[in-house]
Amino acid sequence: MKKISQISRIILALGSLSVIACFWLPLWEIKLWAPQYPEGLTIEIWHNALKGDVEIINGLNHYIGMKHLKVEMFPEFTFLKYIIGAFILWGLFVAYKGNMKWLFMYCVTLILGACIALIDFYRWGYDYGHNLDPTAPIQVPGMAYQPPVIGYKDLLNFTALSIPSTGGWIVVALGAFSILVFGMNWLKNKKLKSNNLALILLLSISFIVSSCGKKSIFIDYGKVDCDYCKMKIMDSKFGVLIFNEKGRKFQFDDINCFHRYEEESKFKSQETYVSCKNEPGKLVPIENAYFIQSEMLKTPMASGFAAYSNKEAASIDAATFQVSVLNWKQINQ
Repeated sequence: MKKISQISRIILALGSLSVIACFWLPLWEIKLWAPQYPEGLTIEIWHNALKGDVEIINGLNHYIGMKHLKVEMFPEFTFLKYIIGAFILWGLFVAYKGNMKWLFMYCVTLILGACIALIDFYRWGYDYGHNLDPTAPIQVPGMAYQPPVIGYKDLLNFTALSIPSTGGWIVVALGAFSILVFGMNWLKNKKLKSNNLALILLLSISFIVSSCGKKSIFIDYGKVDCDYCKMKIMDSKFGVLIFNEKGRKFQFDDINCFHRYEEESKFKSQETYVSCKNEPGKLVPIENAYFIQSEMLKTPMASGFAAYSNKEAASIDAATFQVSVLNWKQINQ
């Protein structure tokens, strides 16, 4: 029976032991944003509890007829600790046995466990978002409020984000490295050179890290509404894109809408980009852009502001409208 390397067994053992932290860390989180809650409301799902802004969310959900969130409605909380413990022991057993057969079975178990967990979450979310109280104060015919299994989803004036929390990411990392370890040992048993194995491992980790860190820096012209005025964003010569601390993006059709959103919600963006009038659709960091303002300049919401990717292009229009070229610091002042 083909053995796995000693370093692979150590990685599996340490990875399995790291799952112990899941007893003291949240496994999943659902975050909600709306204009009245720009900093967001959060539900944290632990192995035996719900924490975060649960009562505030229950109060809001009451108006649309959703069930009251409480631990008793989740039978999974009664046995989830045993499943976590079983996976820890299962991983340690595989590390002790140290052969490809048991490692393959372990990887399959992890994948099946993840699929079952996501299906169970979907099943709960469907019931939670569809079975509404018919006597609720607010009723929108045909509207359902099922939260996303993973990723973003718009629910009325709220945007929901569902992702693993700290404990969940530990489990994800364990699964990813277990599969990677299996692949590395399989290739090694095929007598691939050790330096090629190291290169593959380095490239794989780099790809995972870079993929997780990418942000979609573009505005969905013609597809989404402005997060302030709710009008369709159409003109690619104008627009503002911002990211909050969680990486969620907000899109605006005009600098005026962006400014009002920040002013009224007391929200401060972590990253801000503007569309360039001289290069429609191109987004540049707002602090690197050049601006002009003129009442004669037609913009989506009549701010009269236009952004440019370079000072030369801004100067041409500034001469036409007989105004000065400004940077973002000067505009704020």
